Amino acid sequence: MRPSESNPGPNTRQFPRRTVLTAGGLILASGTGALAAASPATARQTATRPGGLPDNDEALVWRARGPLDGYGIDPECDPGGTTGLPCGTEDVAITSTADHSEVTANPRGITTFVNAIGRIKFGDRTPDHRPISLATYHYAYSIRLPLVPSPSTAPHLPEQTHQMIQFWDGSSRLWNADQHTLEAATFWKLNPWDPSFGKIFAYTMVDGHLAAHDTGIVLPPDTDWHRFEVVADLARQTYVGLAVDGRWLPLTGLPLASIHHPDWGPDLTLVLTAESENAWPGSNPIVTQWTTQYRDPQLTRRRHPSPRPNA
Repeated sequence: MRPSESNPGPNTRQFPRRTVLTAGGLILASGTGALAAASPATARQTATRPGGLPDNDEALVWRARGPLDGYGIDPECDPGGTTGLPCGTEDVAITSTADHSEVTANPRGITTFVNAIGRIKFGDRTPDHRPISLATYHYAYSIRLPLVPSPSTAPHLPEQTHQMIQFWDGSSRLWNADQHTLEAATFWKLNPWDPSFGKIFAYTMVDGHLAAHDTGIVLPPDTDWHRFEVVADLARQTYVGLAVDGRWLPLTGLPLASIHHPDWGPDLTLVLTAESENAWPGSNPIVTQWTTQYRDPQLTRRRHPSPRPNA
């Protein structure tokens, strides 16, 4: 049934994202769905806390037990650029307990649309004192929803959560970046009016445009802890794969997102994010706000780098 104008309803833009503004549009790219067909994620799975290195071929770069130690917060105001609603730094928040952190979009409860970007940024070197390189990086965290979103939970309604490894080489020291990022970015669709509710997507490029690749993974929203992982091969500029609760999905050959930022600086950085976006307020805007809980972030590096294409 079509929702009334008094609630947010389906988001017709489908995949809001800050990079849409510079990518010139967004396309839905179909995935194989192999993992979901073989062994779909279920609502009662519980993620375990990370015990050690995920793979013998990986070296630990950094991890934090419990909350998102060292993460700051930035607003992505009006994702997709269609609402024109007021938004600023006071409309996102990150708070922590001894166990986890909470990333909140619209803590003031006003009529706004914002993606709260929890992020940690490493410049020139990673915390293990190694230079940032065109390596294969593996980023993981645990995520939990405070409630199962539904039309009855308003104003507590999400659009989606995001996980990202972002690489920026502003001076083209390691590759001919030409002021473009490389991004391994995934999102979990959580708007209860959206037909993709519970699906997990990966951002990629199709014919020079940002696209959402349907991974085939469906994780029905619940209030358990879940473990999300994404692996990016920066040398090949492709995904290696992603995992949810230990279920591994290869994404071999899927291009990373690459976004032009002519206004960014000459630095060399690696950024990890844990993001929380409130639901699109609708054409007749209502108040929506959302908090996502995160803990146990970890970054590893593959010990044996991939050869660069055409090297």
